Amino acid sequence: MKFTSCLLGIGLFVSLVSCNKTASETEAISYSTLKEGFKNPPIQARPKVYWWWLNGYVDTLRLKEELLAIKNAGLGGVDLFEIGLPPASDPNQIIPAGPAFMSEESVKNIQLAIREAGKLDLEVGLNLASSWNAGGSWVQPQHAAKTIYFSKTTVQGAGEQAVKLPFPTITPDKKGNPRPIQYGADGKPAYHEEVAVIALPAGQTSQLDTTKIINVSAFFDAKTEQLTWKAPAGAWDVYRYVCSNSGEQLIRPTPNSVGPIIDHFDSTATRMHVMYFIDRLKPGIGDFSKSALKNLYLASYEAKEFTWTPTLPAAFRNLHGYDLYKFLPAIYNKEWYQSEVANNFQFDFNKTLSELMINNHYRKAKEICNSHGLQIISESGGPGHLHHIPVESLKALGALDVPRGEYWYNREFFMENDKDSLVDKIWLVKEIAAASHIYKRGIVEEESFTSYWDWQEGPSDLKVIADRAFCEGMNRLVIHGFPHNPAEMGHPGIAYFAGTHYNDRTTYWPKVKPFNDYLGRISYILQKTAFVADVLHYYGDNVPNLIPPKNTWFSVGPGYDYEVVNTEVLMRDLTVENGEWVLPGVGRYKVLSIGTEGRIPAEVRAKLKKLAEQGGRLADQKPALPILTELKILPDFSYADQKADQRETPLDHIHHRNGDVDFYLIRNTTNQWVSRNCFFRQADKTPEIWNPLTGETAPVSVYKQADGRIQLPVSLPPYGTYFVVFSKEPVLAHYNEVTGSEPNPPHLAFTPNGLAFLQAGAFEVKKESGFEQIDNNQPAVTLTGPWQLRFPKGWGAPESATFPKLISWTESDQKGIRYFSGTGTYQTVFSYKPAFKTAQNQRIYLDLGRLSKVGEVWLNDKPLGIVWTPPYRFDITEVVKTGENTLKVEVANTWSNRLTGDALTGEKFTKTNITKANKNLVPWGELPLIESGLLGPVTIQTIKTIR
Repeated sequence: MKFTSCLLGIGLFVSLVSCNKTASETEAISYSTLKEGFKNPPIQARPKVYWWWLNGYVDTLRLKEELLAIKNAGLGGVDLFEIGLPPASDPNQIIPAGPAFMSEESVKNIQLAIREAGKLDLEVGLNLASSWNAGGSWVQPQHAAKTIYFSKTTVQGAGEQAVKLPFPTITPDKKGNPRPIQYGADGKPAYHEEVAVIALPAGQTSQLDTTKIINVSAFFDAKTEQLTWKAPAGAWDVYRYVCSNSGEQLIRPTPNSVGPIIDHFDSTATRMHVMYFIDRLKPGIGDFSKSALKNLYLASYEAKEFTWTPTLPAAFRNLHGYDLYKFLPAIYNKEWYQSEVANNFQFDFNKTLSELMINNHYRKAKEICNSHGLQIISESGGPGHLHHIPVESLKALGALDVPRGEYWYNREFFMENDKDSLVDKIWLVKEIAAASHIYKRGIVEEESFTSYWDWQEGPSDLKVIADRAFCEGMNRLVIHGFPHNPAEMGHPGIAYFAGTHYNDRTTYWPKVKPFNDYLGRISYILQKTAFVADVLHYYGDNVPNLIPPKNTWFSVGPGYDYEVVNTEVLMRDLTVENGEWVLPGVGRYKVLSIGTEGRIPAEVRAKLKKLAEQGGRLADQKPALPILTELKILPDFSYADQKADQRETPLDHIHHRNGDVDFYLIRNTTNQWVSRNCFFRQADKTPEIWNPLTGETAPVSVYKQADGRIQLPVSLPPYGTYFVVFSKEPVLAHYNEVTGSEPNPPHLAFTPNGLAFLQAGAFEVKKESGFEQIDNNQPAVTLTGPWQLRFPKGWGAPESATFPKLISWTESDQKGIRYFSGTGTYQTVFSYKPAFKTAQNQRIYLDLGRLSKVGEVWLNDKPLGIVWTPPYRFDITEVVKTGENTLKVEVANTWSNRLTGDALTGEKFTKTNITKANKNLVPWGELPLIESGLLGPVTIQTIKTIR
């Protein structure tokens, strides 16, 4: 017989000793350039969206309208993603089937979208499948996903004999269904290749001795299916292994786009697949490098069947120096072997699949895309604990142009063995950041806000988790997602069953730009600066070797951060200089920590021993903190009640640097104001606050330097976030400390107009030469109403109403208001009298109290702006006037209440395919109403300031 003997392609494993072309090291950028980019972040820093083309059904006029809406909302681009829906997400079948993905009509629509996006300076990416994994109707059997099947024949050893070995039965898939694969006229799969014929002592199902397992492939003729073998005495079980298609299909394709997934471990399959897209798109687009199409996207790998590929045996021998054939029975029957033997084989087998996928899929796709002026982006091997992941995660992510992870909004947690192992089930941020850092990719991209909470979230809800992701290293968002809505689909319109439905039919969309600006500002700074950490953590060698969220299963200690490195980069790049561990172009670290997550190869041990002899400090499977303490390395950022775990500490942080400018992103993890005296390991620098909500920067006027650290008060509103920035800008006159009656500082704000005291009380600001007393006891004036409300026509609410006092719309006795979704307008007139005769050293603030979800405010017909996260406050010093003032507040909630109202009343104000919320489980009529409107109390506050 002729067995397939595919030699490894040239360079298949050269990644073990060489490196990919990488992004340049963090470019030195001037302080003024960073400040300008922070104020108005460029397209490359702004969030993108998954642009869902549901069932492939599109309206070309709406495509243009949506792209304009995306541009006007401050977003940076789209990843075009065609996808189908589970039956429960469209039970009434209101979404028609569009053309087959990548058919002539489909390609024309894609090309139109790319051209229109280019006119708006938006970036476009394209997912390489109708849904996921990679694949499609064009995939032929030789390129489709593969597995192995076997037949078993028992023979008696008694001299040479000819035995017919039957072709293996194609077993059902994991769900018990027939596999959708092509068959030839002979009844066998259209594609199949012989793998091996293996004989072992009959009936032996434990403690198998590999010396008694015989590879008899050379005695088998595949054409006649005859084994002619002189078997030793005794009974033998002979297994014939055949590689054929697994039949695994796209996960959720559109109705006209069903097809098999490709063999992700075969470079020829990857080339066929990627080139299919390039060849289809190029005639209508031309030079990709001059178009809006910037990347192709390979979605997360979520195949479920056992995987095989014809080059696997040769790759296995090349990597490990022995044949895998005697271990084929272990694939299905691990327990037949000694535990250590089986485990070692499994480790080597997994490693081989990992190398094949990294080189033949991710690296090959990158090579092809780059040669055509495109980049490749992927959640390579992911996501997280939910699926079989066949790759070493960091190495796979590093093989891309842009690594992408994902995190969910309100997703259940993952518990491994005990409550102490509790971590977020889908929170792939630290892992993606580490890969991007150590492979110098520059971008840490995250599929963001995936959820099952249909139309229930507002920007303030999303901000909390975005900030957590930023503090783990994310520096660009891809919001999941923007459902394309043809004109006839109504409001809120059609949606994919998962994700935050973030499109121009969302109630608060006209007011969403400040939220997108906020995300872009933080992303810009984190893109243009380098991550700073004290510890380099080597997590061993394993597949997949997932990295958990920051400071969960591994942490250094409160106030310290860490980078994670894998075997490839450690062996290739790591050095020691002046007692510090150095990854050139990445970072310098005080301690290298060896973890317990994976095996430690002998060559790694040898290199680390050599580097330790050169002065590198090593924490070998023990805490790194004692070494840092011995070295007198104080925490990089610290305060009195700090804990390492971001789920338990009031303030979380991440530290980045460009040149001599240091950026600490600080976030409040709680729903209460938090003020702390914080210490930053900085010396001889000037601190500022850079506020991503507004783009404003302000000097810190209260701080002191001592023992190589700068102490200053950090004061943040509920879930508030800002940058504390240290630079070589000229030192201004400042106070040393601010104190009050409490152990922590008062609620403060460093603003362009000076230091504002946001909390009532008596305080002292201290200088070296003395102190100054601040009396901030002027009571707030509450606007009591009544409030005149106006609602838009056609949405069930009365055109006008009067609220004697502020209540949630859901508390109204009028059902049209109770179930209203959209924007309501409040108006009132109030009289203002200054609290003091002089306006010196004071500012006047309008505080809206609480609102849900987004507000926009005018005072005396002058726009104050949009508020979407606490504190809902404006400085009205230059706008308010003595005497009568007119206040107008527009508030937008979400679609959830109107959908609930329609379900309870039988009214039909809304139209959508989603008949049950929360993963198609909760009928709209059973979903609790969400507090909505202006909730107050609305107050006028006179705030003391000092300069």
